[in-house]
Amino acid sequence: MKKLLIILFIGIVSIGYAEVQDNFVTEGTYREADSSFGTYEKYMEEGENSYIEGNYSESLNFYLRAFKVEKDDIESLYGVALSYEGLNQTEKALGVYRKILKLNPEDMKALQKKLVLDKTNVPKWGYDKKEEYFEEFENYLKKTNYINSEDIYTLGSIYMNDKSFERAYTIFKRDKGEDYRNYFGTATTARFLGKYDIAITFYNKLLSVKPDFYRGYLGLGSSYQMKGNYDKAIENMEKYLVYQEDENVYVAMANMYMAEDKYNSAKDVLEKAQVKFPNSKKIRKNLGYIYSKLGRN
Repeated sequence: MKKLLIILFIGIVSIGYAEVQDNFVTEGTYREADSSFGTYEKYMEEGENSYIEGNYSESLNFYLRAFKVEKDDIESLYGVALSYEGLNQTEKALGVYRKILKLNPEDMKALQKKLVLDKTNVPKWGYDKKEEYFEEFENYLKKTNYINSEDIYTLGSIYMNDKSFERAYTIFKRDKGEDYRNYFGTATTARFLGKYDIAITFYNKLLSVKPDFYRGYLGLGSSYQMKGNYDKAIENMEKYLVYQEDENVYVAMANMYMAEDKYNSAKDVLEKAQVKFPNSKKIRKNLGYIYSKLGRN
């Protein structure tokens, strides 16, 4: 008997979930086991143990068995969805979360998982479908009172990739958890939108909690540059260069020095840069201009 049961376990075929299918279990894909073998609780326990061990194919089969015993059971469906995620079968996991939401439209956990997993599909969609997704995500964040920094970062990043900077700025700024990524998102979108004082405030918040996030120094320097505070701009760009050499940053610093008629300082910056980037036409061209100015003075 035990031998027969083992064969039955191995013989289970995984159930597929199409995006718009109403039928959750496809007929003919599930083989019934001996009912004396186990109960719903046993299948759930075995599914959890297999999932913890990282055996997602096995956990999937156990959770499917549990669902077979308890129709429309949300807990076993979560096990199925998580197992699909473990197997990197995102679309199937999405199908299960949609099934959960049909059973309970107010299930915020399932909605959150659906929204996050669907983010990879956003670039493929047309305007109307994107707007529907954005509205659903924003409504979810409102219902949860913007308590999840990760969810805020997810939607803000989607808006950034969609070049919807005003929307991204509004979402990033909602974060209450002091997540450095959302500070950076707020600061960067504020800078893109010409809100330089706000950008400076949030870059400073970012660097106060994560001083090694060197892109913050570049953004802060750029914000000060746009406000005409070249000393602060150069100070922060120099901090950035400690972490990341960038010929464009050297040229930007030289241009600020030149804007203040400090050609010797501009020359020093670009001569240092030329050692690091000997083949840069940009640096060579700017140095030529500076040498001609110094030669005339």
